[in-house]
Amino acid sequence: MSEKGVSYDVAGGVGRLVLDNPPVNVLTIAVMEYAVEALRALENDPTVKVIVVEAAGDRAYSAGVDVADHTPEKMRHMLDIFDELCMGLHRSNKPTVALVRAMALGGGCELVACCDMALASDKATFGQPEIKVGVFPILGVALFPAMLGPKAAAELLLTGDSYSAADALRMGLVSRVVADEEFEAAAERYVGTLVRNSGLVMSLTKKAMLLGLGKSADESLRAADAVYVDELMATADANEGLQAFIERRRPEWKEV
Repeated sequence: MSEKGVSYDVAGGVGRLVLDNPPVNVLTIAVMEYAVEALRALENDPTVKVIVVEAAGDRAYSAGVDVADHTPEKMRHMLDIFDELCMGLHRSNKPTVALVRAMALGGGCELVACCDMALASDKATFGQPEIKVGVFPILGVALFPAMLGPKAAAELLLTGDSYSAADALRMGLVSRVVADEEFEAAAERYVGTLVRNSGLVMSLTKKAMLLGLGKSADESLRAADAVYVDELMATADANEGLQAFIERRRPEWKEV
């Protein structure tokens, strides 16, 4: 167990944020505060290309936000720090990847959804059970209809049921599902594919995608065009990548 319920490290261009609050990695206010600090540290580390969010133990990715923090005197701060963590992953200047090998419920499910990509074991399960105890997940209600589509969002939020990794893939909650016995190797390949890219180009690509969210097609196109022309093509990596393609060689990125 991590003393703070979360730990992080950096190696090979990957920043790993690990939920480590046994037995089921509940997101207490303190854990989320430390997680936000860790996320900021990884974002500010110039050697980090990709941020991975994973969990220690084999019982749960995360069973969600601590019910004990839903008290009148704690609730406002609990909601704010949870939103800061999830939206921080969603809006991060670096690609974020959830690696999910067990259950992700409530806030744990929302945390997965807010990462750019998610690789899941076929033994993982997902759900938003809040409706069964008379409340609803604010972030899920706000974001899931656009993220997952209205019908998938309604099914997830209104039934309160738990869903298999295959169902989560169908809903658009995860990017890919692999057999549990192959998970570690598959995760290494999945993250490794991203690390081989230019960190700067990935950041600008994500920036262009985020600028287009919620906009009309024409507005999204203008936003992407502006990032491409004004920022991307001014980088050494864009020019190196194009030149390497012409010369039929692997690019040598100048930025992380």
